[in-house]
Formats: sequence, C-alpha cells, structure tokens
Amino acid sequence: MTSRRVLRIGVLPLALFYVFFFLLPALQFLRSSLYDSSESTDDGASLTNYRRALGSESVLDSLATTLGIALVTAVVSLLLAYLIAYHVVRGPAWLSRLIMVAALSSLFASAIARALGWRVLLADSGPLNDLLLALGVVDEPVRLINNTIAVTVGMVHVQVPIIMLALIPVIEAVPREMERAAYGLGESRWRTFLRVHLPLTWMNAVPIGLIAVMATAAYFTTPALLGGGRVLVLPILIQQAAQVLFDYATAATLAAILSIVIVAIACVVLVFTRWRRTIRERGHA
Repeated sequence: MTSRRVLRIGVLPLALFYVFFFLLPALQFLRSSLYDSSESTDDGASLTNYRRALGSESVLDSLATTLGIALVTAVVSLLLAYLIAYHVVRGPAWLSRLIMVAALSSLFASAIARALGWRVLLADSGPLNDLLLALGVVDEPVRLINNTIAVTVGMVHVQVPIIMLALIPVIEAVPREMERAAYGLGESRWRTFLRVHLPLTWMNAVPIGLIAVMATAAYFTTPALLGGGRVLVLPILIQQAAQVLFDYATAATLAAILSIVIVAIACVVLVFTRWRRTIRERGHA
C-alpha cells in the first residue's frame, strides 16, 4: 500500500466528519436565507432577504464597521508583528526566547480571558486611566471601553502573535549577507530594515495581512465584550437575529453576506499569490 493511499484513507474519516457535522448543517442554514420568514406562505426560494438586508442602513453600517475595524486591525497588527518578528529573527537569543514565550502564552489564553483583561485595563477607573491621571496627561478619565478603540485593541492583541509566527520564516529567508553588505556601505540598521527587508518581504506580508482581515471580520467574542453593545459588527447582528429575534432567515442572510465578503477577500489573496509567483518565475527566467 503506497503512502499516498494510506494518507487518503487516514484523511477520509476527518473529511466525512467535516462534511456531515459542519458543511451540510452550514448549507442547510444558508438555504433558509432564500425563504422569506415574514411571509406565512412558502412562495419558493427568492432573494427577498438579501434585498432587504442590503437595503437596510443598519446592515450596511454594520458591514462598513466590520470591514473598517478588520482593516485597521490587520494593518496595525501587521506592522507590530513585523517589528517583533524582526527582533525574534535578528535579535539576541535571550530576547527571541522572551518574545516567543510571551507570544505562545498569549495564544494559550482564551479569547474571553483576554477580552476581560482588556476591560479591566481600559476601564474608566482602570490602571491605564489611573496612569494618565497621575502623569497629568488628562484631567478626567478617558473613555477607552465600549467603543471601537477597545474592540480594535483587543483584536490587535489576538492577531499580533499569530501574524508574528507567520512572518518569522519570511524574515529568516532574507540572506544575512545582504544585511552585512548594507552595513558595509554605511547604512544604519533602520535604513537597512527599510531598504533591504521590506522590499524583499512585502510580497509575502500582504497575503498574511489579508488573511488577518478575513479572520477579524468574523470575530464575535472580542467585539461583544469590549464593544459593550455599541460596536455592532456583522457577527453581533447575526447573533441578535438568531438568538434574540429568532429570525433565522435574516441571520442566515447576514451570515451569507459575511461569508461572501470573506470569500472575496480570499480570492484577492489567491490572485495576489499567483501574481507574486508569476513575478518570481519571470525574475528567475
């Protein structure tokens, strides 16, 4: 029996489990979006729910908020993670170990625990506001919780370790000889970072950032706990429609819209990756 056949047999139970317990229920749930829950009679499948959702100002505002927070989170997380990953790869061994321990420890913490931790830190009477008041930066506590700022900070905290781990092999692939050559020509470490590392790694960093947008667009726990019901991202509207209003057709419609947006971003990632591969093949030709 070949190794490929053994692999297929081993993957089959997992594939069947995925199909029966995830894919089929998801398709059945999305199927309900094609039927108008406001009508007492079944007139067959239609796009009424989609027209109603896309014509709703609250849904469009929620979609814009979702994508806006996801984009800002991805950009900030990518910048922070890149700098941290650079020090992991090029920094002293003790610093690399310290950063890796901190990053992995953060990943082991649950999303609820991290969000509740930020609620304590960002509260009106929390440590951050106490520090600002003690330093005389502000005269009264700054509102840092139950708003977009808190949600973005919480999402960045989740994404930075993940993106950092993805960027480490990207930065490791940059030859050290190129850095030494830049130093030999009198370039500072910062200018070497800008002129050597960024040009050689940005094409790998962009897809990672887009994947971060996809991930954060579907977050529910962090916006729910740090937004205080005031930051209505699309996953929260889906939860309200399903568990508060018991309007499963609307919930399925919103879930389908969010899925379409995420798939569209995934298509952009695939197109960019293929374009990047084409550029590299032409460069080696």
